[in-house]
Amino acid sequence: MRQLEEAIQPRSVKESLKDLINLSSLMLDLAYASIVHDDEEIARQVLDLEQNINDLKKLIIIHMSLAVRNLTNAEKAISVFKTADAATMVAYEAIEIAKIVLKKMKIHPRIKEGFMKTDESVSVIQIAEGSRLEGLTIENALIRSSVGFDVMCIKRNNKWVINPSNEFEVKAGDILVVRGTTDALTCLKSYAGGV
Repeated sequence: MRQLEEAIQPRSVKESLKDLINLSSLMLDLAYASIVHDDEEIARQVLDLEQNINDLKKLIIIHMSLAVRNLTNAEKAISVFKTADAATMVAYEAIEIAKIVLKKMKIHPRIKEGFMKTDESVSVIQIAEGSRLEGLTIENALIRSSVGFDVMCIKRNNKWVINPSNEFEVKAGDILVVRGTTDALTCLKSYAGGV
């Protein structure tokens, strides 16, 4: 019980709800990218985030349960619960989309074509030992690679960092989920590879 109390103390409902919404949106982006690129690795990343979604929703329920003291508070809590449920449903639908790729189901070409009508794409890039990006902050990686990209999240040691700051330092073994143009992502992959 003490571990649970320590785990929920530092986070507010607002922070947890924001993280839940951002994470479910990220999962949806990744799920669509997995279909566009027929990429099982991206699809697996979507499924890998399910436990984070469940943990965040549980934190929100615990916080709200502790905060409710009367009928007025209970009525106000309903909107928080509805928002958390909606974000969770988006995440679960993203998982179902990713499973299409993992089950090797065929997608109608017109559906895939519709997903591809965008200037940007999402890719999963692993930082290799000795790469030109190893040890750089995200901001310096942007400068070094001379391409524009957005790091949506980073997986390090089985833990996810959602929307990392520009000061976040990239290490070998990190898995970056990045959004950018096809050319930018191709360039970034070459920089992330070992030298």
